[in-house]
Amino acid sequence: MNSDSSPLHGPTSGDDSQPSPRGGGTLIEQIGGPEAAMGILIPSVEIFYTRILADDRINAYFEGIDTERLKNKQVEFLAYVFGSPERYTGKDIAEAHEDMIKNRGLNEYHFDIVAEHFHQSLIEVSLPDDLIQQALEILLTSRPIFEHKAEKKDTFGEALKMIRAMKTQQERDIS
Repeated sequence: MNSDSSPLHGPTSGDDSQPSPRGGGTLIEQIGGPEAAMGILIPSVEIFYTRILADDRINAYFEGIDTERLKNKQVEFLAYVFGSPERYTGKDIAEAHEDMIKNRGLNEYHFDIVAEHFHQSLIEVSLPDDLIQQALEILLTSRPIFEHKAEKKDTFGEALKMIRAMKTQQERDIS
């Protein structure tokens, strides 16, 4: 992976970031910093999983899953991809969903349902529309993992590994 990568898009051809209507910075910074972001992420994840587990179109995928652990990992993951400096210790999206995609038929239909529940959960916690849009754009970059294609490349997983390596290098440089 080269240095021209983003955590969700994989290799890029230069800086493709878009200026924010709020003046830039990561989504975490635009929300008001890590503490303010947790005040949004934790309740939105609670709402999200309440909606998911009540939805008969997808709740079977969560049978036998420790949802409290999953909620904690989801908050950690969202904070990380939204720009938190904290390290993400979980699996990348492709790895976390691989068995369900290969063996249980999880696909883009299910992803779209999940995306709609994510969208609604952000509305319910009163996140401003422009930040909801940014959050959805981040989420939608992982949709190709769920699309049925002959050959899928996990650019998200590769990018996540690259971001982890960059953060480790930054930590070394600071020390």
